[in-house]
Amino acid sequence: GLIPAASFHFMERNRLQLWRWPAWPAKGLSILAGAFLLCLIVAGYIGDRAPLYNPLPQVLWSLWWVGFTFLHAMFGNIWAYINPWLGLYSVLTALPGLRARREKPLLQYPERLGYAPAIVLFFAFAWFELIYPAPMDPTNLAHASIVYMGVTLIGMLLFGEDMWLRYGDSFSVFFRMVSWLSPFTSESTGDGFGKEKRTGLWVLLPGTKLLKTGALPLSGEAFIFLALASVSFDGLSRTFWWMGLIGVNPLEHPGRTVLMGVNTLGFIATFAAIVIAFGSAVLLGRALAKPTGSLHNALTGAAVSIVPIAFGYHLAHYLPAFLVQSQDAVRALSDPFSLGWDLIGTRDLHVSAALLNNYDSVRVIWNIQAAAIVIAHVVAISVAHSHALRGVTNRRDILFGQIPMTVMMIGYTLFGLWLLAAPAAG
Repeated sequence: GLIPAASFHFMERNRLQLWRWPAWPAKGLSILAGAFLLCLIVAGYIGDRAPLYNPLPQVLWSLWWVGFTFLHAMFGNIWAYINPWLGLYSVLTALPGLRARREKPLLQYPERLGYAPAIVLFFAFAWFELIYPAPMDPTNLAHASIVYMGVTLIGMLLFGEDMWLRYGDSFSVFFRMVSWLSPFTSESTGDGFGKEKRTGLWVLLPGTKLLKTGALPLSGEAFIFLALASVSFDGLSRTFWWMGLIGVNPLEHPGRTVLMGVNTLGFIATFAAIVIAFGSAVLLGRALAKPTGSLHNALTGAAVSIVPIAFGYHLAHYLPAFLVQSQDAVRALSDPFSLGWDLIGTRDLHVSAALLNNYDSVRVIWNIQAAAIVIAHVVAISVAHSHALRGVTNRRDILFGQIPMTVMMIGYTLFGLWLLAAPAAG
C-alpha cells in the first residue's frame, strides 16, 4: 500500500507546533564548527599517518558524510546552524578591507547559473570519494579540504554568503535537500533588533516538505540526479558484475589507480542513465495523461521524488561501514595529533566489527538496508503522485499518467535490492 497522496496534502495544510525558543547566537556555532574543521585539517597533516587512527578521514567520511546525513533526514537542516563556512567567513570579513564584502558582494550572482557551481563541486567531491586512488589518506584529504574551503570562501566573497550557500556550496544544497525528508521544520520570527528573534519547531508528515519546494531550475533537478548517481555507482562499481563488464578479475583487483578512467566514465554514464530513465518516464506519462501543467513542473516533481530514493540508498549503502568506522572516529578524536593525549578517554577503544561477522546481526542489518530502499521508493512514488495530481483532473489520466513512473521506480527498487545482494569486492 502506498501512502495516500491525500495524506500529504492534509499535512501540507495542517502542522503541529511543538515549542518555541530564543534563537541561538548568530553564527556562534558556525565559528566553533570552523575551528573544529581547522583542527581536523591540522590533524590530517601532523596526526597519525594511518587513516584508521587519524581523525580527519574518520570524522569526515564516517561521522559527517554518513552520520550527519542521517541526522538531516530525521531532524532537519542542522547544517544551516553549524555550517563552518559561515563562521570562517565571519572571521575573514572582520579583517580590515573585507568588512564591506558582508554588505555588498563584489559581484551579483548570475541567475542563469542556477545550481551549476554546486553540481561541479559535488561531482568533484564524489569523484574524489569514489574514484580517486587514496581518498582516506590524511594528507590528501587535508589538501582537498583546503581547496574546497578556499573555493567556498572565494565564492562567498564574490557573490555574498546567502547566494553562494544557496546555489554554490554543494554541501549546503545537499543537506538542505535531505532535510526535506524530516518531519521537523523551524521558522524564525522577529528581526533580533526591535523584536526578539525566536525560532519555532513544527512537526509534519515526513516528506511533506518535498511538496513545498516549488519549481526547481533544471540545474537543481540535475543536482538531485547526481546525488543519486553517486551512491548508486558506488555500489555498482564494487560488484563482480561491473568488474566483469570492464574486464577485471575481482579476485585480482588491480587497484583504484588503474580503474580511474573507466570508473569516471561509468560514473558519468550512471548519471546519464538516471536522467534518461526518469526523463523518459515523465515524458511517457505526459503522453498518456495529457496534463495541463508545464513540462518543467513535471520534471521538478520527478526530481524532488528522487530525494527519498537518494537518501534510502545512502542509508543502505553506508550503514555497515558506519557501524565500524564511527568507532574508529571516536577513538581517533581522543588523540588527534598523535601526542599521546586521551582527551575523551577513548584512545585505547577496542573497535569491534562483530556486527558484520555474526549471521544474526548481518541479517538484521541487511533487512534494515532493504527496508530503507523499499520505504524510500514508496515515499518517492507517493510524492511523484502528489505532484502529478496538480496538473491532472481526469481520473483516467491520473491512472495512466503514473504508470511509467511507477514501473520505473519499481525497477529501480529491484536494482537497489540487487546491489545489496550482489557479490562485491571491497
